[in-house]
This record gives sequence, structure tokens and C-alpha cells, in this order.
Amino acid sequence: MKSLAAIHRTYGVPSEVVNAETIDVPEPKKGEALVKLLRASINPSDLGMIGGSYGRLRPLPAVAGREGVGEVVALGEGAAAPKVGSIVRLPPEPGAWSQYQVCEASSLLEIPPNLPLDMCAMAFVNPPTALCILDTFEKLEAGDWFIQNGAGSALGYFAIQMCRARGIKTVNMLRNAAAKREDLEAIGADIVVDEAEFDAKKIKEATGGKLKLGLNQIGGASVSNMIKAMGDSATIATIGGMVGDPVRFPTRFLIFNDLRLRGFWWDKWQRTHSRQEVNAVYEKIFSLIANGTLKAPVDSVFPLADIKSALARAQANSRSGKVMISF
Repeated sequence: MKSLAAIHRTYGVPSEVVNAETIDVPEPKKGEALVKLLRASINPSDLGMIGGSYGRLRPLPAVAGREGVGEVVALGEGAAAPKVGSIVRLPPEPGAWSQYQVCEASSLLEIPPNLPLDMCAMAFVNPPTALCILDTFEKLEAGDWFIQNGAGSALGYFAIQMCRARGIKTVNMLRNAAAKREDLEAIGADIVVDEAEFDAKKIKEATGGKLKLGLNQIGGASVSNMIKAMGDSATIATIGGMVGDPVRFPTRFLIFNDLRLRGFWWDKWQRTHSRQEVNAVYEKIFSLIANGTLKAPVDSVFPLADIKSALARAQANSRSGKVMISF
């Protein structure tokens, strides 16, 4: 059968190198399932993979995309579950942005019923990253402080919401903070501060010197400022370097404050943990979606056939939420 897919044959600017192409998809064989794309999200890591700068690249030509949900529309011989009509996670490999794809039925993760489709489509990259950051590096209790830059991103939203649910207070750094201050405070942000106006001394005073954990997605001067606001023996976990500038670690904070700079990569976490452990993380995420803890704004939804416009919008700084793909 024929299927539309978002394919790039070179690495480069996503909106320029990715095209919607027609490919052949076989009928599902023994133990396989045919999955139809319902909704997919565009993440910075997708742009990095297409651009050739991500930590793990696909061989070319490649189907783009890593995250989304689909519907099981056919099963091959001997495949009993998930049943036809089930909503499942789109297999991230060899690429999620395809109208149809065939995969091993036993590898599919079924989505619990009655959950918002858009939230489920963005449940497999940012929410588990936020959850693991909060659970891995420091033992935060209610009343403790957490700081992050890039707080207006989807990951930033999820981190604020998870902290709020646990009684953890948050400092949130971002550019043009005035535009998103009201939205971030509405979901539980305690302090929202513009990167250009960040004063480490004032933040340290406001938090009582008890900032125990930081999340860095930006790099450069942003994380250098964050370092100066941290409490003793605190940890900053880096998951991205959006500005591309090096992180300059002031030596005095390493010596006199025992500050730790760590890294986290959800892709690697998945590869180094069992399927049961990974699915346990997703179960927690689904529970947080079900009880209303996790929500995120959607900027726009584009048909897969208009993938170039979707990617152009995802690269725009004026977005007000996640860009989604549908079919």
C-alpha cells in the first residue's frame, strides 16, 4: 500500500530538506501490526536529527520524527494485541512521521483510554525527561527550590507542573518573560525572571540559598548565571545547549560550593534500562495526564502533507506552544 512520509535525504535546515513523499508500506506479516499516524509532535531533538547536530543520527534517506500516537488498523497472523482500534505509541524508529508503518505488534505501547490525544502525542520525550531530572539527581522535598532556563518550552511547562504537584518551588528563566509570565504563573511557577534581568544575588536571597537542583537547556551565559544562584552541594543537569555557546563553569563554585554539573539524555536512559523500567516511567506520565497535572499548549496542527510549513513554524521563536502533525 502507499503511504505519505516526511523524508530527508540530506542533513540541513529542516523546512528545506524534509519533503512529503509517497512510499510503499507492506501488509503486516506474522506478528506484525499496521499503525496509522493520528498525531505527532515536533521537538527540538527532531530538528537536531534532521539538521545533523543531534547525538544520534539516522542513516540517509531517513523518515523524520520520534514521537506521536497512532491507531492499530490491521494485524498480521498470530498478532493478538494490541487489538485493531487501539491507540498506541508510534514506533520512534525508523521514523514516526509516516502515514502508515508496519512494526512488531509486541513492541507497541498501548495508550490508556480517554486521554487527550495531543498530550499523549507529546508524552514520550519531554515529560519523561522532566520526571527523570527530578527523580535522579537530588532528593527534593516539598518546600525545596528548583531552577530552570528555557522555562517557556514544553519541557519547562512539564517541569513546573510536576514541581507544583510535589510542593517544590520553582525559579523560571526565559527570554521575553513578560510575554509568558501570566501563563507560567497560572500553572504554578513561583518566580519568573527574564534572562536579561537575571540577578543571581537576588535569586539566591529570594530562595534562601536553597536552590538544590537546576535544569539547563540553553547553555552559555544563561547557565553561568544559574550557577551563581545555586545553594551549596547543588546539581545542575544539562539536557541541551540551545544557544550553542560553551558552558563556562566558574572554578570557585566548584571548590567552595561543591556544585555539580551533570548531563542527562533520555535516549540513552531508555537504551540502558529495561523495557519494564521505561514503561514504568510512561505509566507515571499517563497517570499525571489522566489526573490533570500535565497540560501543554498546542500552537498549531499541520497535515503531514504540509510538513515544510509545520517545520518552519516549529523553528519560529513566536510560537505559543507545540507544533503538531496530523493525518
